[in-house]
Amino acid sequence: MRFFLVWLGLCVSFSLFAQKRFTYRFSEELQSVESFTYFLVDSSKTLTFTQLRQLPENAFTLNTKNFLNFGNTQYPVWLRIDVENQSNEALFLIQELHDVRLLDVYLFHKNDSLRTWETGAMRPFGTHFLKRSNTVFDLGKSPKRVYLRIQNTSVYVPLKIGTIQAISNYLHKYDLLYGGIYGVLLALMFYNLFVFLVVRDRVFLYYFFYILTSGYIIFKADNHHHEFIFKQIPNFSSDINSSSIITLFFIILFANAYLRMKELTPKFFWALVVLWCICLGLMPFEWLPYRGWVNDLFQLLVISIMLVLLGASVYIHFLGFKHARYFVLAFGFYIYGVVNVLLGFMGIVSMNNLRAAYIYQICSVLEAIFFAFAVAYRFNTYRKEAKDAQEIALKRSQEHEALLQKNNQLLAEKLQMEQSLQTGAANKDFNQLLQQIKSDSQPIKKISIPTVEGVILFPEQDINRLEAMGSYCTIYLTDHKKITTSKPMAHFEQMIDERQFMRIHKSHIINLNNVTRYIRGEGGSVEMKDKSVVPVSRRMKNELLQRLAIDSPAV
Repeated sequence: MRFFLVWLGLCVSFSLFAQKRFTYRFSEELQSVESFTYFLVDSSKTLTFTQLRQLPENAFTLNTKNFLNFGNTQYPVWLRIDVENQSNEALFLIQELHDVRLLDVYLFHKNDSLRTWETGAMRPFGTHFLKRSNTVFDLGKSPKRVYLRIQNTSVYVPLKIGTIQAISNYLHKYDLLYGGIYGVLLALMFYNLFVFLVVRDRVFLYYFFYILTSGYIIFKADNHHHEFIFKQIPNFSSDINSSSIITLFFIILFANAYLRMKELTPKFFWALVVLWCICLGLMPFEWLPYRGWVNDLFQLLVISIMLVLLGASVYIHFLGFKHARYFVLAFGFYIYGVVNVLLGFMGIVSMNNLRAAYIYQICSVLEAIFFAFAVAYRFNTYRKEAKDAQEIALKRSQEHEALLQKNNQLLAEKLQMEQSLQTGAANKDFNQLLQQIKSDSQPIKKISIPTVEGVILFPEQDINRLEAMGSYCTIYLTDHKKITTSKPMAHFEQMIDERQFMRIHKSHIINLNNVTRYIRGEGGSVEMKDKSVVPVSRRMKNELLQRLAIDSPAV
């Protein structure tokens, strides 16, 4: 009995100290090997493969999680996997960290023969076994042990093993995913470029550049620019790069132009400017020796910028701008994707499937789609405003035609009176009739307003006021209608009648005939017929009061 207990204890001890081995049995899907992987962090940065082999096996530590994540590190990481192939097919190892800077692989077969690969983004793309952004290594039918040396700014290492059929199935899903992502981004990009060329609104141009730069970030982060363009040129990029900063620049421009953040939420706007300038200050570190804190700070700044944009969108939405809801959803999905990636790196959520591994890319596309809804809403607004303005112009044209018919009738009466008028009293009536004909025959002055559907010739008298909106102008019409045009306010200022219109503020021109009330203040403000209140600059206050024939009131 004592002998049996000793034997049992020895068996348990050997099983505890035995090296954990990945055993492969045939499957049509890739199998994760992260939980079978041993690792060693080379804090000296000088450890060679020959020196590594001389170390005892207990120098390596078994990974006890279902993923391999070493975070932001400046040290090379060595991995070791023992493999037992119980199928009759060759095995392949796929490493999915696309932009790993340096990756060395050493494979020992059962006959102790050694095979090596040297690849990574810092080396020519042509060294890949398969000319794909994913790095794939042929382990053959009898692999025994695999060593990997990884050096990157952020070391998250998804490792899977399978047959060529499993690799093919995975890459097929991968191609479908990225085909859909790039297809959506290209469609949005060229559509908005076309809309910009039609309406000349810079909002659509900013969105075009945002899609272009954010698409390039996805393209670059997954190493596709090496796969399709720079096949033999090493990539000297790190996680902090100019493309990310440029994308942030255009998303801030786009959000500010669309949501008028500088006017409605100035504190949010200047917070964005400060955060972006800090990002800009981190750019030189891209070409300096790696510092982990820089990468951490940059990621924190990106998340902070998105949170500020989300907060501004929510605030503007509650101010009554319903179209801001698209920005709330867009920034919300982006932050959801970033948080999922961070939780995956922390091991809180799984990243061992295609959807989880590429949740950031998926959420980035959803963000772009919701922005597309926003710009489509803007474009439809342009069309509705143009239609309303065209209806008003048509109505005024019909009224003018009726007026001309009346004038013709009066002219006929005048000819009849010329024959019958003989007395002085009749001559007086005749002169009054002539004055009425002259006043009624005055042509209606019109200005040309470019819209998405052409140019509208609109009666000047039916323009209530004009408001500058950056590089474009909003023209407020009678009947509470408005039309937004890509021309600046200065373009219309040259066309309108100075006797009827006046610029009372750098952003406002009003129709003096439609002013109903002056409101006292430092510069004051005026209330128009449509009940809108327009501010008056201090510099223009006295001139306005003179033209309105109002004595200067006490402030």
